Amino acid sequence: MILKMTSHRINAAILIAFVSVSSDTLAKGSEWSLGVAASYSPAVYNDTPSNRTVIPVIGYEGEHLFLRGFGIGYRIFPKGSTQNLVLRARYDPRTLKPEDSTDVDMQKLDERKASVLGGVSYQFLSSVGMFEVTAGTDIGSTHDGLYAEAAWRVPIRQGPWGMTPSIGYSYNSKRLNNHLYGVSQQEAARTRFESFDAGWNGQYFAGLSGYAYLTSNIRLVGGVRYTNLDGDIAKSPIIRRGVYTSANIGIAYVF
Repeated sequence: MILKMTSHRINAAILIAFVSVSSDTLAKGSEWSLGVAASYSPAVYNDTPSNRTVIPVIGYEGEHLFLRGFGIGYRIFPKGSTQNLVLRARYDPRTLKPEDSTDVDMQKLDERKASVLGGVSYQFLSSVGMFEVTAGTDIGSTHDGLYAEAAWRVPIRQGPWGMTPSIGYSYNSKRLNNHLYGVSQQEAARTRFESFDAGWNGQYFAGLSGYAYLTSNIRLVGGVRYTNLDGDIAKSPIIRRGVYTSANIGIAYVF
């Protein structure tokens, strides 16, 4: 696998999400893990290359505190509680570097920089899976946008291996969506694109993540995720597609 950092890092965010789901479903007691993971997703913006990313993954799972990739969180109640509140913060690597596009008008757009997102989640663990609702905002002062997400995950464990199918919906504020998908009046004036207001919209997603212990200390993780941009987002003139599928695989040593 080749390390290739490209303009649009949505795949890195998806990769972290997969690793987080796997960690939620398999950690027993407190543990540290260290490994590497790779992901792939097709190009989302016009005339940009597909995304291939390799990142180191450092993890810690305790009763309350956890560290996963670019994110950190703290559970108010112990891990495994029927109900829980989780305080979160994570680096959001979604960006657009106009120079990475081969389209001359895309090259004239403003850069979309990465941000830091903070939020709080409510989790309910039942006999039919985990229901989670999350709300938060940009705490890095990049776009000051808001986001919310509702997800249903069904952990299936079979000793040394397991999987977690999931479905959900993410909803973003106008500021966050315009940061990623909008075209301002100033950008429209210097390109062929018409101005575009992404508004308050979101995306549907469905995924399957899994893990397998190759030995008592070496763990293989992976997954696939389907994403469907909803509403006006899919009409943005700067995106190539509103539906895409991403995949990832990783390996870690568990202490």
